[in-house]
Amino acid sequence: MMRIRRGLGGRRLPCGCVAGIYETYRDEIVTILDATGTGCVYPEHLPGTILPTLATDDESSIELSSPPE
Repeated sequence: MMRIRRGLGGRRLPCGCVAGIYETYRDEIVTILDATGTGCVYPEHLPGTILPTLATDDESSIELSSPPE
């Protein structure tokens, strides 16, 4: 079980979802999807899902899977 120590920041993703960046009690940095955007087309974007770590200094470095066709 992962326990969150504190929030470090957050960001709105290009799809409209909101992700938070958190530090765990094991000193790991994780990105968790906090809320799904109303127009998001990614079925895997469910609140509470752990995402690949997002770069915090450059929006263009966010990589997500391709939208479903």
